[in-house]
Amino acid sequence: MSIPYIVAATDFSARADRALDRALMLGIERGCGVRVVHALDYIEAEKADWTDLDLRMRECIGETECTTDFTFPEGSPPRAIARAGEADDVDLIVIGPARYNSIGDYFIGTAVDYVLRNTTKPVLVVKQRPRSRYKHIIAGTDFSEGSAHAIVKAAEMFPDAQIHIVHAWHVPFEGFQRDGHVAGQVEEDEQRVFGKFMELLVKDAPHLANATTAMVRGGTHAALAAEFDK
Repeated sequence: MSIPYIVAATDFSARADRALDRALMLGIERGCGVRVVHALDYIEAEKADWTDLDLRMRECIGETECTTDFTFPEGSPPRAIARAGEADDVDLIVIGPARYNSIGDYFIGTAVDYVLRNTTKPVLVVKQRPRSRYKHIIAGTDFSEGSAHAIVKAAEMFPDAQIHIVHAWHVPFEGFQRDGHVAGQVEEDEQRVFGKFMELLVKDAPHLANATTAMVRGGTHAALAAEFDK
């Protein structure tokens, strides 16, 4: 039986090494292979020194205990990454953080944006250098089916991590709602919906019964940042 693969993208920069190192660490933890993708535009491919590219890729991967392979698809890097991730034996794509390489990125989106919008596979964006396994995961939810799917997937992929589920709430038209009881009623309603959401989540994924939860009044970004800093 073939093993599942993690797709990791690299442009041979130090920035990309963080995502690749995390992918290799996950490959060892999960018993997966790692398929490293370095895309070449059509002009680069015409002039490519394939022996040199092969050497650079092997140096980039280094010594590792997990199975690895690599590929040099031609064309747009975002499209190449998304296509590689859609292979039947791939169950995760790992990429580095978004960055704006040209003015066009402000209109058509970064490589990360493209991959997120054009793949059906889970995508892990790695910003920091990996030093240990993921031990604590903060997951935001708006009670949607999409957020539930993301939380379940995170718990499946990182079964040893403590999951902390956060919901940010606010009072609609707060500037016009001066009565204190309005905020209390909204919070009570949100808490009730949160409880039902967790019931359904645990029904689908019993291991999430150990997840912790928090409701934070305010914007989503501020709520997640506040929970992260605790």
